[in-house]
Amino acid sequence: MGLAEVQAVEAAADLYTRMDLAHGGGMAAAMARGSLEWAIELLDKPMSQPIRERLSSAIGLLADRFGWAIYDAGDISTATRVLTLALDNSAHGGDRDLRAHVMLDLSTVTTDSGRPAEGVEILRMALGDERISSAERANLHAVAARHCAAAHDRQAGLRHVDLAEEALSKPQQAAAPEWAQRITVSPGHHDSALGLALFALDEDTRAYERLSSALSRLDTGRTRTGLRCRTRLAVLNMRAGDLENSEREARRAVKDAIGVRSRRVSSDLTMMIESARSHGMGQLADELARSLAESAA
Repeated sequence: MGLAEVQAVEAAADLYTRMDLAHGGGMAAAMARGSLEWAIELLDKPMSQPIRERLSSAIGLLADRFGWAIYDAGDISTATRVLTLALDNSAHGGDRDLRAHVMLDLSTVTTDSGRPAEGVEILRMALGDERISSAERANLHAVAARHCAAAHDRQAGLRHVDLAEEALSKPQQAAAPEWAQRITVSPGHHDSALGLALFALDEDTRAYERLSSALSRLDTGRTRTGLRCRTRLAVLNMRAGDLENSEREARRAVKDAIGVRSRRVSSDLTMMIESARSHGMGQLADELARSLAESAA
């Protein structure tokens, strides 16, 4: 087996990454399973060691994107199994940032399962690898900060925010892998990750700055990330009493969510609508709820 098969696996991973980022995990998960099964069968074929290492990374990436899509679609148990498979394969490849990123995704699923302290510990282990880039290190710290908020450890969360910002101040690697260019080092990604963390930590002013920056810089293909930022900006405007901007952001979020199949986005939209009600914006909440129901019909 040679380079052509490995490149086919890499191309499949790239396709499902783009589908997931733009349309949510529901669409990507429905299509990726067959590609992953085919890719795993390739491991039984004879090949050189460099090809095997690259194939392992490619399978690790494909499994990670499949597992993340499954998680985003709402199946946490299956996502955990697939992400564990991704971690096993990425460990046999040469891409240390990929291995760290798989651990980041696994930590998020673990935290969402109600075990945020375990999620933080997974990231601590990932951060122990000195070979990962400063860009991925910043990403790990930003997500760790969000997990700390879920674990009700605000001070630890703020320390991780500081460490993420410190990592971002260091020189970045010249040529990141293609998967990282779509995710970790894509425009606005770190602002979005830090914005989500600061929102969870109730650092409203800093969260607003990061989330606004993210929305101004995110690629058009990062639909879900943009929605996660916009729903929180709407809530922050509600908290600040800025009714005009909160209504604008909330209506835009509902409009942009049409066609996105994501449990997390659905949860974010529900959170936004509930926030509108709690801030005395019942008419807006009813309007948004009707719009969502009509788009889902």
